[in-house]
Amino acid sequence: MKRIIISIAALCLSFSALWAAEKLFKEPILLTSCGQSADVLMMKTLMARDSLNFEYLANAKADDVAGNGSVVLVLGGSSKGLGAAKISEADESARVAAIVETAHKAKIPILAVHLGGMNRRGALSDPFNRLGAEAAQRILVVKGGNDDGLFSKIAEEKKIPLDTLGIALDLAPMLKEIYRSSDTTKTE
Repeated sequence: MKRIIISIAALCLSFSALWAAEKLFKEPILLTSCGQSADVLMMKTLMARDSLNFEYLANAKADDVAGNGSVVLVLGGSSKGLGAAKISEADESARVAAIVETAHKAKIPILAVHLGGMNRRGALSDPFNRLGAEAAQRILVVKGGNDDGLFSKIAEEKKIPLDTLGIALDLAPMLKEIYRSSDTTKTE
């Protein structure tokens, strides 16, 4: 019994060391919206506060993906945001789909983040939410945005890790865990 416990502990440590050595999400980060909601600005603030190496491009294109270690898509549609960006829902979907395709071809991971709760759900937002979440290698959702299980269902079907956060400010420690190893070095 003692040998089994020691073997399991050693195996867990090995996997932890391997995971830390090979972080999936790396800097620099391309940050953009998937639906043009203002939630991306909150994400920008949190990332800057944590001194993450990122570039925020409101209307990032597929060509902007190259040279990045990961892409962060902040999910949620906004008619006001789409209007301000002078982009239709169809064009926004095509823009994000091109980013996703380029990232996948280059094996650059996508982190999908939904901060808006129920305010960023519904007929306008959910197509963007699905587009970004289904393309991601990890999904972060603030509680309330997944009350109907939309993101849980996507995560289960696509076998994508899903983390639910109490409030948007809980994202800061999660970002550190995702992007920074225990020695707090950056990959640039």
